[in-house]
Amino acid sequence: MKNYIIVLSIFISSLSAQTFTGIVTDSSGDPLQYVFVRHGENLSTTNENGGFTTKIDSENEIVFSLIGYEKLIVDLENNTDKVFVLKNENIELQSVDVYGSTKKYLNNTTNSNALSKFSKGGSINQIPSIEIRTGGGYAGVSSASFDGGFARHTKVLYNEVDLTDAMNGQVDLSIFPSFALQSVNYRLNSGTRFGSGSIDGSININNNVNSNKIIYGTGDFGFNQYGATYNIRTDRGSRNIVFGKTEYDGNYEFLNTTTEEREKRENNYLDQFFLSVGREFIINEKTLINFSSLMMENIRGVSGSTTFPSNLATRTDEFDLNDFSVVRFINKGTLKLSMNRSKNNQVYDDPNESFPVLSEHDLTTSRFGLNLKQKFSKSVAYELDLIEKSERVDSTDLAKREIDTTSMAVNVTYVDLEKNFKILPSLRYDSQPGNKETTYNLGLEAVDQFSNEKMGFDFNFDFGTSFQFPTMNDLFWPDGLYSGGNPDLKPEESDYVALKVTSNSFLGKISLSTSLKNYDNLIVWQPDESFKYIPINISSAERNSMNLTFLKSFEKVEMQVAYNKYESKDKELDKDLLYVPNSSMSLMLSYNLNKKTSLAMHYKKTGERILQYESSFSDEVIGPALSLLSIAATRSILSMDGKSILDATITIDNALDQEYESTLGYPEPGRSINLTLEYII
Repeated sequence: MKNYIIVLSIFISSLSAQTFTGIVTDSSGDPLQYVFVRHGENLSTTNENGGFTTKIDSENEIVFSLIGYEKLIVDLENNTDKVFVLKNENIELQSVDVYGSTKKYLNNTTNSNALSKFSKGGSINQIPSIEIRTGGGYAGVSSASFDGGFARHTKVLYNEVDLTDAMNGQVDLSIFPSFALQSVNYRLNSGTRFGSGSIDGSININNNVNSNKIIYGTGDFGFNQYGATYNIRTDRGSRNIVFGKTEYDGNYEFLNTTTEEREKRENNYLDQFFLSVGREFIINEKTLINFSSLMMENIRGVSGSTTFPSNLATRTDEFDLNDFSVVRFINKGTLKLSMNRSKNNQVYDDPNESFPVLSEHDLTTSRFGLNLKQKFSKSVAYELDLIEKSERVDSTDLAKREIDTTSMAVNVTYVDLEKNFKILPSLRYDSQPGNKETTYNLGLEAVDQFSNEKMGFDFNFDFGTSFQFPTMNDLFWPDGLYSGGNPDLKPEESDYVALKVTSNSFLGKISLSTSLKNYDNLIVWQPDESFKYIPINISSAERNSMNLTFLKSFEKVEMQVAYNKYESKDKELDKDLLYVPNSSMSLMLSYNLNKKTSLAMHYKKTGERILQYESSFSDEVIGPALSLLSIAATRSILSMDGKSILDATITIDNALDQEYESTLGYPEPGRSINLTLEYII
């Protein structure tokens, strides 16, 4: 593997090509995937976000084409825009067929800056309503959730492929190096889109690469990282590669809140390898073939909480994913056949003599999907999804188990181009042995309402249902003296109503959103009369949230301010939900000081929250409010032909050096400073 990395780095360093990037949308403002982008002899396509990168040479014209849409020819020499709108065929050329003036492609995406590449949480920190829980430094397990919800109710995908762990229903974000988290899309209330586990929303991590770079970073707590991003366009396709290697000693001092003494947190190291490869083959202008693979290996010391386990514990995660798809263009639409398979080997080993533990889990997921998208007219389109998924585990704890899931979903879009509104109904059906769920969503979207030259308003309204199937741990955990699974569990269910109003004016973009959610059949592990822990459907809850976001772009500055207010209640206990803060606020600033220097800052203040309920053997624990500040400064130190080819970035995480725990019993490190060099090819 090391030889492969060296050879690949040398290959990357020999590449040099001038590229042009942009975004293609349809008349309703939605990104268009699979648009053919032709420049001279070079042919490429747009990705799922409508984005594209193509090599440019002496030719001035770039041509965009997609079956069912009018061909668009753009003169690059006289063009300053990076957003291109394709109009439906058979529409008179003189008609103005654009769905509002708002840049819809910017919705639900994060921006790229130094913090999105090199701060611990990457660009996920920029999502206005996100809450991140971590377990101690780079080696600690971390998870993300919307509006303070449960982590298992936020689905994490990589290039639209589900990464959910079938055993615990979650994804550990620490398996990704920070620079692999720089391009993120997110969607709230996406249950009918992604099914089980997307009750609150979904996060899609992209490996989109627009430039070739070699990266090296070093910093506090023994942090060392190197990697590269690689993109090459051929006449009939493209290749994307992202890889990285991270080493982290991870031992640091912390304040033990029980003893009020400073102690050394040990056995917190991380040895991480990451490789993502994407290939696109354009057979002709009616057929595409895509292949991608993802490989991650993480070896870490498990320092655990301040009381468990021992300092001898280790955990190894090896994950492999291969995804293959064929796209065929049909009349006014596309037909996509996809197959993917992932394998995940997890080993936990604690050779402590008093209580030794060795646990190994082999997880395999296979998925077959058929997706049909088609437009009936310029106003009506539909999308049909058929999915078969099989999840298998062979574990020292669960033995051999298997769950098969069948899913069907239909999404319809109706657009009124004159009045600038959309109606988006969707329906989904999911079936597992012993459990079946039907969910729906009705979305309404209107843009540029009550608009004039100075101001316009956008409105979004959603209501529907969503769910979470029980995990394999919930169903099949072996029946023992202290714990056992429950094969009779029902799925967790939720219904929601959400409203968002956005004002677009010279003042900036101001959004106010609110949502009301009710949960039933929540799965809780609790002791029975003989103090044996088993999962049962007992808990019901409600969570109301309000979010106010302000986004403003100046000539050199981009600013985002978000304030979140939460009200939650466990109806069984009549208490606030665990880990849901009463409020939070964040400030994101990115500033281009001059052509060579840029600055970025992210500040997040989280209010008080309950970390542990009171019981017969423990007291209630309230987590104090905490403030986290991250800062990054980038300076070009070497240029060629007016373009930077070597950048240096200093990143400071937890710049205020705050003592804090985002998860009870897992103290976080103090201030850390990293230096990263980027060689841009």
